[in-house]
Amino acid sequence: MLDAYFEPVDKAVWAPFRKAEDLIGGKIQVYGNVFPKLKDVDFSIVGAGYPADEVRKKLYQLSWRFDKMKIADLGNLILNGDANSRQFAISEAVGELLNEGIKVLVIGNDPALIYGYYRAYRQSKEPVEVVKVSPNVDLEEGTPLRHILVEKPGYLFNIDFIATQSYYINNQTAAVLDKMYFENHRLGEIRSDIEESEPIMRSAHMLMFDMNACRYADAPGTVLQSPNGLYAEEAARLVRYAGISNKLSSAYFYGLNPENPHPADHVLLSQMIWYFIDGVCSRFNDQPEHNHPDFLIYRNRLSSTGHEIVFYKSRKSNRWWMEIPDPYDKRSYFIGCSFKDYEQVCNDEMPDRWWRAYQRLM
Repeated sequence: MLDAYFEPVDKAVWAPFRKAEDLIGGKIQVYGNVFPKLKDVDFSIVGAGYPADEVRKKLYQLSWRFDKMKIADLGNLILNGDANSRQFAISEAVGELLNEGIKVLVIGNDPALIYGYYRAYRQSKEPVEVVKVSPNVDLEEGTPLRHILVEKPGYLFNIDFIATQSYYINNQTAAVLDKMYFENHRLGEIRSDIEESEPIMRSAHMLMFDMNACRYADAPGTVLQSPNGLYAEEAARLVRYAGISNKLSSAYFYGLNPENPHPADHVLLSQMIWYFIDGVCSRFNDQPEHNHPDFLIYRNRLSSTGHEIVFYKSRKSNRWWMEIPDPYDKRSYFIGCSFKDYEQVCNDEMPDRWWRAYQRLM
């Protein structure tokens, strides 16, 4: 049973909000005395250690604006035992929720758990795409990312890195990312045109958000405590883009330092979660399909390479996708893109986003 993986939320956290029907704490099911009934639940909140309860105290105070959603807070994962036991717990609990069609948001602090979190998708019927918001990319032996990359059998199709900072990424790591055709979107690139991060989020199944990507002034309780990083408003905007993604089914927030707790971090993360849920409620559900009447199709052939690039534009949301043909099969895949990609092709330029996705299929 799923409830065997969880312990209830402390009564002192949820009890003050149970009668506040205009606040989140008064509208969602909370595992206090009885484990929530998951029938008809759309969205679940899972604690994975610090700072889950502190963030709940702030989140429960925020306004309820999600009448389309049925949300359940399932309490805190029981993370006893060794590292393998903890990885197993998060993998099984999140995996079971996903199999039930329930979206999952995990609040934790341990970066090691991202491997178990990723393994929750091992039964996915399609290759998994990940977006990781983080200042660095740690591919050293034994790190969670390294475990993900060498997982056999592999079900990973792509990892996009967002808000990285160049001085935290060595040449060897940069070469590995380039060799595997993963996209690395540096902080300056995101800040100069943050709307271009929406198509990146749109193709992802899961989000890993390291709070160390935020600058110290806005998130003073992080481990890194860097003066450079995302502003609070940018972090909130990124997670809303993630929530809007038709394909994204889970998110894991981590990276705060339990030895240096700060109320500002808990407020920021609660507001980010609010925007993530708001994004989920605002989904257009306009995933492209061949010959679908809700999409306009644009075909362009590059004279420089001979490749035909096919774009799909949604009549509902005006968002763009590119079709990526499988070089070994008759199937094709769709990845999110923007009007800028279409303009590039019109100028006879190959979009980097299309080329990298195509190379990953080779």
